[in-house]
Amino acid sequence: MARKNDFKKTKYTNVFSLEKPNGKKDYYVNFMLNGITYQKKNLTKLFDSTTAKQASEKLEEIKSELRNGKDPFASSRGDTVKEIILADIAKKKPTTKSKDNSHYKRSLELFYNNYIHPVVGHLRLDRVTRAHALKILGSIEDNTKSFKLTLNVIMFKIFEKEFRDGNIKSNPFYELDYGSHKQKASFDIRFNEPMESVARKLYSTALHYRASHRLLLLMNIMTVRRIGELHQLKFSHINCYADGSWYIIATEDITKTGIEEKYPLPFEVVELLPEHVLDPEFEDEQLFSFAYSGMFKHAANLVSQAEVQLNTGHKFTPHDNRYLFLSILASLGVDTDLADRCLSHNHKKEIKQIYLDIPYSKRKIIFEKWWDFLRSDNETSK
Repeated sequence: MARKNDFKKTKYTNVFSLEKPNGKKDYYVNFMLNGITYQKKNLTKLFDSTTAKQASEKLEEIKSELRNGKDPFASSRGDTVKEIILADIAKKKPTTKSKDNSHYKRSLELFYNNYIHPVVGHLRLDRVTRAHALKILGSIEDNTKSFKLTLNVIMFKIFEKEFRDGNIKSNPFYELDYGSHKQKASFDIRFNEPMESVARKLYSTALHYRASHRLLLLMNIMTVRRIGELHQLKFSHINCYADGSWYIIATEDITKTGIEEKYPLPFEVVELLPEHVLDPEFEDEQLFSFAYSGMFKHAANLVSQAEVQLNTGHKFTPHDNRYLFLSILASLGVDTDLADRCLSHNHKKEIKQIYLDIPYSKRKIIFEKWWDFLRSDNETSK
């Protein structure tokens, strides 16, 4: 702790310097205003005042703010980026009527931990520069534009508010160049084998995959749902008709579109469901209890075990099963508009799609064509 004699007066009133072991100086102020004494405030640490003159000028700003009823020392500027960002994520409200957006907040936390925290997590907001922002953006260079825009979702509004309030000199995340949305290469380019072969390999390998993730991977392939949505399923989402056919009603709180969706389940999936899945006593139980992040590792392992022939520089993700579904069914003569409706895409901008309602019975027939295709190679090889 610094002793009283360690502080040196400067030529500026109420401004003192304190030399640190590395030879650099911090500048402190000690003043009285409206009958209140403000003891030794470190303006170098709080406001990045690196000279006595800057400290003196900042002191006048501080006094002006105090006279106007604003406490500059209570500003979030003293907190680190980590504390501010994680607190902001925790306060985010659901965008739909649902009260549960824990999955969305968790995905933002994972993004923050992977890309933002290593670069600026330990800094205060006023210490974050354009160079830091570009470094973060560069670390996610190989990802899609939508993935990069998550950086804007997390950082821009917080820094913009601080900038407009006059707490920081600029918003380092203003008008970053996220580049164009890079469309994935066609399957002919990505695979060194027919896409039909890839789909069947993944299906047959998933049938015998590790028990802990077998159900999830089969559901991803056979129902072509987004893997993040599958991870949020509860027993209450799963239903069974009197004829023995099973289906899922995914409520709006877990779908990306915010629209309730209904889709059928194949027998391969039904056989793996827990015995008490229809018991009302367990309706709030999660279908999958493992960590969200671990799913993608298992999905990558499945591709490897299936010996999918990927060309150098290309990869296959769980979301690509949806592309396979559309592409293969189109080659089998299925109407692409109908197949697309099975994927529950959001067509807010297409008037025809807003009013077009495809009955569940028709969508179930399309899913059955998909399942029959996946099984065909597996059955002939027995």
